[in-house]
Amino acid sequence: EVSVSELGLGYESDETVLFRYCSGTCEAAVRSYDLSLKSMRSRRKIKKEKVRARPCCRPLAYDDDVSFLDTYNRYYTVNELSAKECGCV
Repeated sequence: EVSVSELGLGYESDETVLFRYCSGTCEAAVRSYDLSLKSMRSRRKIKKEKVRARPCCRPLAYDDDVSFLDTYNRYYTVNELSAKECGCV
């Protein structure tokens, strides 16, 4: 649980929300594309800072929208905030 203000989305609110996130390695999802990209980077054909040469663990689905009041009594709804299902992409 974190406060809405801690999310870094620009809202000022002391209300708390449940924030679920994805993490982990995705070595089992490595494809030919990832291997070729890694090879090109090692040969300096592509600058390293421009691409990632491995799949990322990211949300595949999100929990329901989150609604809250800010410190000025304005009502907001944020969608796609908390991960419901994760996978390698």
